[in-house]
Amino acid sequence: MNIYYFNITVLRNRNVFGEVVKTLDDARAEKISRLRVTADKLRSAGAGILINFIKEKYNIAGDVKVDKFGKPYFEDTDIHFNISHSGCYVIAAVSDEDIGIDIQKIKSDKHRIAEKNFLPSECAYINEIEDEKINQQRFCEIWTIKEAYLKNIGIGLRKPLNSFEIDFSEDAPQIVGKKEYKFVQLKFDEKYIVTVCADQSDEIFDVEEVLVV
Repeated sequence: MNIYYFNITVLRNRNVFGEVVKTLDDARAEKISRLRVTADKLRSAGAGILINFIKEKYNIAGDVKVDKFGKPYFEDTDIHFNISHSGCYVIAAVSDEDIGIDIQKIKSDKHRIAEKNFLPSECAYINEIEDEKINQQRFCEIWTIKEAYLKNIGIGLRKPLNSFEIDFSEDAPQIVGKKEYKFVQLKFDEKYIVTVCADQSDEIFDVEEVLVV
């Protein structure tokens, strides 16, 4: 698998943003025009940039389609991809197997969200060390693991986050009863946590930043 990411900060320049939108397909450009919040427009454009980059790099001619559960895929190819965004980053994972990726910016005040969406054992893992920064990081670890897993299997948040458990007792986190999946966490920016959910045999070969020239 390969990981590609894009920092949307450069798109805050209106001229750069305008030129980028011209390179995107009509559906993406129309979606961007419908969005009201500027940050959402920039992230959608960033997703379009990554999709165009992946299509060119892997010689993919087919368009991006969305299945009945909302998971995107490329037509007429065996290459799988998944995409996520948070804050100023958009990130994508590409593989010849099913893949899921999630990125979250580390924020405070997540305790109520954890209690509502996580199992007691997971909440205990978050809070076992009396350090707010570590608590926030662990919350994001769990959240991105769960999201990446659900995106890998293609059902998104249709399955409740507290309907399956993450086991942290081994060297690497695992979904209880689902040892065929592995989770790789990336920390390319100290303010963000990224988790990839992949087949056990899948290895990360490259992590590359995509730039707008």
